[in-house]
Amino acid sequence: MGKTLTAVLFLALLSGCAWMKKSDRSGASVKNPREGSSMEKTPAFALPGVPMRNNLPAEKPRKRKKKTTEAAPGETIPREAAPDAEPAGEPKPAAAAPVSNGDLEFHLSAAAKYAAGRKYNSAAAEYGAAAGFLPAFDIRAVHLLERQGAMLLRAGNMAKAQGYFSSAIEKAKELKSSGNDLAMAHLGLGYCLERENKISEAIANYEKVLDFTTSKTIKARVGETIDTLKKPGK
Repeated sequence: MGKTLTAVLFLALLSGCAWMKKSDRSGASVKNPREGSSMEKTPAFALPGVPMRNNLPAEKPRKRKKKTTEAAPGETIPREAAPDAEPAGEPKPAAAAPVSNGDLEFHLSAAAKYAAGRKYNSAAAEYGAAAGFLPAFDIRAVHLLERQGAMLLRAGNMAKAQGYFSSAIEKAKELKSSGNDLAMAHLGLGYCLERENKISEAIANYEKVLDFTTSKTIKARVGETIDTLKKPGK
């Protein structure tokens, strides 16, 4: 605003100087306003077309404008602090999983290491610990029960091993699961029954192995065992 007023005054000054030069060239003299009382003549210190301040109409009082804070580009003027409202329809974050899968993998890895080192009781304990981290109705429970029975059988604890094989079979029925894990549970239980000389029960479990296993090698060996047990004199 100050630059605009300065430019206007500068232009007015230039026009006034030009008028005075023109008056000098025409030989007209500029009289002092004090020498005459006539108001028709323009005072020497008044610019052409610019009335004296005394002749200007009274200015109306200007209304003061309230100062407003201008926001910088890309910036908004902050309003009064108010509690943040949640966006409508925004989904809430999902609840965290109650159990980390790392604990399950840790126990499975430890069980494999103990089994490789022939520490079968420790391996069975690790398989049992891993089962505690399975979700409900997880079919892997059948595998872990069968593995506990297998480790205990290798450790020489046949009675306890038989209990885990039976538990694996019952869990498979509960979860309506079948496959190689169920086949191996029947194989382990059949072996325990055979050692107890419960031949008919052992054969029944071996035949279940043929129903569930997908291994041709196991089918061949179990088939031979069944044929041997069915021979007279057994």
